[in-house]
Amino acid sequence: MQFGSDVLETDNELWNSLKQGNEGAFDRIYQRYVRLLYKEISKRINDQSAVADLIQDLFLSLWEKRDTIQPQGEIYPYLYGMAINRVLNYYRKNKHLPHFVTIWDNLPEEIADTDELSIAFKQAHNEELESLLDIAITELPPRMKQVYTLRYERNKTVSEIADMLATSPHTVYNQLKVIRKRFVAALKNTSYFLFF
Repeated sequence: MQFGSDVLETDNELWNSLKQGNEGAFDRIYQRYVRLLYKEISKRINDQSAVADLIQDLFLSLWEKRDTIQPQGEIYPYLYGMAINRVLNYYRKNKHLPHFVTIWDNLPEEIADTDELSIAFKQAHNEELESLLDIAITELPPRMKQVYTLRYERNKTVSEIADMLATSPHTVYNQLKVIRKRFVAALKNTSYFLFF
């Protein structure tokens, strides 16, 4: 290798070397993107110790999963998706879910302009939706939670639910409407409406 040629290496070249277990390629990817990722995570998490842990976890995961990860083109959008996924998991574990709404704000142009979000980015988004819906379900009043469980988990009809709960089909229908409204309200606090 010529002196200084690593500066000219493309992400694709580095990635191909990394997939073959080249630690030098891993180091160059790390040096190329660690500051950007640290800055992005720091915008969303104030605890610098947590940020450092998330960065370490991100790059450890990159190394361990190098055989299965398939970024298309530039590596940064994929790494950014991995970073956001870790931020979402951090908030979920620490029960700071209202902050999810700001996670997707101010996307870097190279991310916002991509035709297809990376797999990690989509995974983070799906986990966010599942988490918010889980919370919406747990916050339902007991009777509505019963209606939800019977309708959406046990696939009972409105008439069957009414019979099981000794109430009218009209009451069950109204409760299902309220449940849907609560779910829509939960989804409005997520990135879902920013991207789709």
